[in-house]
Amino acid sequence: MSNINNNSCVVTFLYPKSEKFIKQFVNCLEEQTFKKFDILFFCDKFNFNKLKLKTNLKYKYYNLKGSISEIRQKSLKKIKKLKYKKIFFCDVDDLYKNNRIKVLNDLLNKNNIVFNDINCLTKQKKIIKENFFSNFFKNNEKINYKSLLNQNFLGFSNTALKINILKKSKFLNSKKKINIFDWYFWSKVLKKDRACFTNKTKTYYKCSLKSYTYLPAKISTNYLLNSVFVKYYFYRTMKNDDKIYNKMYINYSNLYGNKIKLNKLVIKTLINKKNK
Repeated sequence: MSNINNNSCVVTFLYPKSEKFIKQFVNCLEEQTFKKFDILFFCDKFNFNKLKLKTNLKYKYYNLKGSISEIRQKSLKKIKKLKYKKIFFCDVDDLYKNNRIKVLNDLLNKNNIVFNDINCLTKQKKIIKENFFSNFFKNNEKINYKSLLNQNFLGFSNTALKINILKKSKFLNSKKKINIFDWYFWSKVLKKDRACFTNKTKTYYKCSLKSYTYLPAKISTNYLLNSVFVKYYFYRTMKNDDKIYNKMYINYSNLYGNKIKLNKLVIKTLINKKNK
């Protein structure tokens, strides 16, 4: 294990099936034009010692237990106690343009939270959609939580923040169960701050057809049903934060608990899509 000696860190999460991505991930970081960062690996049922990682980059690993959301929360609480000033989030199975850390690092000199564009790829790295988030945001546009009311654009693969954001986030100490952590976390911090969007770099985001987070969304019966369930749980978690969340929670509670009404909405949505 290397000594930690930089002011910034790249954070990623390792899980049993992630080993095949690690070499490519580390190579991607080694090719970054800005390298003054440490890597923090948070391990979920992953034996880091068997990895025998070879890199000149400084790194450290931590073993955590829990659900995906619980591990996310525990990792942020851990980072909060460390000396880093800037945190860059990366999913281990994605790829990154070689200027990503440099661009986000510079933007963090004037912003507390930043997020970058993405190219959507298949698992075979075939491009599905380029510059996907540029369809929604302009370069240097700043957003708050209202931009995330209906869907989440900020994940742990296209974001970075200053440590003061974590230090101010007392909700990380909450013991309540969070099912949709990424959406929850970024919505909470954007209640008091804003995030700056950049199209000057990008994440190459690998999409799985089996995942709800597949982008661009494939509208199907399963997708629409899952969307209702995800939003119901998200708005239920956020309902006490703002009256608009409570209103959305009531609307989705009615859908969630009424299968006939829900099925009619799904059929109507699919018909409208087909007729476009």
